[in-house]
Amino acid sequence: MKLIVTDLDNTLLKSDKSLSAYTVSVLKRCREKGIMIAFATARAENAMTRFIEAVNPDIIISNGGATINVRGEVIYRNPMSKEDVETIIAMCRRFTDNKGLITVECDEGYYCNFVPTDQDRRAAFTFSDFEIFSKPAYKITSVLENEEWAKQIVKKCPDCTVINFSGEDWRRFAAKNSDKETALKILIERLGIDASDVIAFGDDYNDAGMFKVSGNAVAVANAIDEIKLLADHITDSNDDDGVAKFIERHILDTL
Repeated sequence: MKLIVTDLDNTLLKSDKSLSAYTVSVLKRCREKGIMIAFATARAENAMTRFIEAVNPDIIISNGGATINVRGEVIYRNPMSKEDVETIIAMCRRFTDNKGLITVECDEGYYCNFVPTDQDRRAAFTFSDFEIFSKPAYKITSVLENEEWAKQIVKKCPDCTVINFSGEDWRRFAAKNSDKETALKILIERLGIDASDVIAFGDDYNDAGMFKVSGNAVAVANAIDEIKLLADHITDSNDDDGVAKFIERHILDTL
């Protein structure tokens, strides 16, 4: 195994957004053995600072796949145009009578029209009411109760896509080819490794693409059924250090 790719929220992280000392020690052992570690997350890079500091991953796939950072070098950026950003925000505000929750992630920072409850996102955000916002952006998320609204937005902005999150009304808008599947394909080619040398861990819809690309796909026990069906293996839940346990038993203990 040459590369371990893992989602963060509800996969590597516990439900309280903590990272156990056991998990950190297992990932450190992997790096000592020459196995690369990659975070692949919907989070912006500045909203996972303490996890990066704890693990020191070789690769960070952030904003759901819109950016790839390999050992400090950004090798891929795929933002939406400012025109599409303006349109998406305007439609989200109109559909929710200007009361819906919105986040935008771009080079200038992470913007919200509310105070995030997650401590890492809260530490990184800048408040905006989004009445005027005109910047290229990697990702927009918005609470839209009606799925048809999201479809109308994508129809208006055909260069963009939308992803839903399980059990939530949050919708994530991004440019086409800003997903974990595309990012992992780019990364495999860049590193010159085979897909069979990659193992991916995940729990939700946005992990499906990297499960299809990687040679080995592992779902945590708390994953949605659709992801479990795509997985080669199912490990313990995120709250039981499922990722670290699988790595220790099936990778480190076999070296």
